[in-house]
Amino acid sequence: MDQQFDPGNVFMAMHHRVTGELLHLMDGLYSNIEDGLFELAYRTREDAQKRRCFDLMREMRFQRSRVVQNFARRLQNAFDAWVTGAPVDEAANPEQAGRMAHKCSAHFSGVLQSLTERAAYALGRDMDRTSLPIGPHQIAGHFIESMKALEFDEQSIEIVEELFSRFVLERLGPVYGECNQRLERAGFLTLRELDAATVQAG
Repeated sequence: MDQQFDPGNVFMAMHHRVTGELLHLMDGLYSNIEDGLFELAYRTREDAQKRRCFDLMREMRFQRSRVVQNFARRLQNAFDAWVTGAPVDEAANPEQAGRMAHKCSAHFSGVLQSLTERAAYALGRDMDRTSLPIGPHQIAGHFIESMKALEFDEQSIEIVEELFSRFVLERLGPVYGECNQRLERAGFLTLRELDAATVQAG
């Protein structure tokens, strides 16, 4: 395998870049969650619903540091396991993570497939897009697990999931493109590039 760089170092740098972008996007997510709950409280005529919205806003503020720290820790643990080939803890509800990640996965399918193929080449093992630690499926699963500290009802969970997909997952395109370029420069090939190199060498 003619690689120009050590895979572990390349993936560690990539992981740090994506994690930094995710935590930055989480700041915007919290602002939009509060705006969304405030708007919902303003529109409803039911006093109980208004109180619930404002209670959730307070809970979000109170638990913010805990949620973000849990999220970052889960990202790091999953990445460490993925690089070494150790089993990765799956989200308790993979279907829920899949729903959240669906639009992002479809929109960025090309670059995510390239990232997966380059990672498989670098690490010398088969993998699919849902196992990619920086991919939307895994990120959504870690967010779901991190939010379990908050006591949300079904409607509130749907609001938070929609906002996370919109303000975090769907804004990862540029950093995915950057990661793909980083892996390409490191000499990690997609299947098409590998086939072309094989033909050229032959």
